[in-house]
Amino acid sequence: MELFLSTTTTTTTSSCLTWSWTNSLAPSSLFHTSKPQSIVVDMNKKKRFKVFCITKENQMTVSVTGATGFIGQRLVQRLHSDNHQVRVLTRSRSKAQLLFPVKDFPGLVIAEELEWKNCIQGSNAVVNLAGMPISTRWSSEIKKEIMKSRINVTSKVVDLINNSEDNVRPTVLVSATAVGYYGTSKTQVFDERSPSGNDYLAEVCREWEGSALKVDKDVRLALIRIGVVLGKDGGALGFLGSIWMT
Repeated sequence: MELFLSTTTTTTTSSCLTWSWTNSLAPSSLFHTSKPQSIVVDMNKKKRFKVFCITKENQMTVSVTGATGFIGQRLVQRLHSDNHQVRVLTRSRSKAQLLFPVKDFPGLVIAEELEWKNCIQGSNAVVNLAGMPISTRWSSEIKKEIMKSRINVTSKVVDLINNSEDNVRPTVLVSATAVGYYGTSKTQVFDERSPSGNDYLAEVCREWEGSALKVDKDVRLALIRIGVVLGKDGGALGFLGSIWMT
């Protein structure tokens, strides 16, 4: 898997700040890092951050929402290739089955909404990536759906985690948000300490993060503020390529 991201990561416990999905999911003491396999790029500062693969002493069970999306697909592929147990939480079993056929993903669990509770309970971690894509024309109805799709799924996941018994409750929630949290500026430089902006996407991100922050205090929460995602078969690169070719 190779994705190039412009991203910031915030977490409710400072010792957990990380650029690696897998290190966000589990304590570093469980893993030995190997040579870096991919790169995270800050498009503004031109810096490169290494993302480390892991060799496992223990395996995790990870439930993933938004698994059929651009980032979610790659995450599921990577977790599965690393021999972790993956539970895909989806609203369309047929779509997930097309993307993750049994012959290529043996042991993968695909669960529709009524089954999410049983999947989340017993998972070590939940990764919440669900949300309607924003790369479309924004009507008032589309803007409502962009907000609703993120808040509703995040709230549902948080409720299911919080209502789980202690012995089956996930210990980590990795919840996506976006660099849109900071708003936009032609001159200002933003980092994790910057306040939220005052435009529509900043409002969406505040509400999105606010829903995740309601998770049980004993669950480690990592908020991943994702920026521009580039990949050869999707993400922003396709849009940039079409502009270049015109």
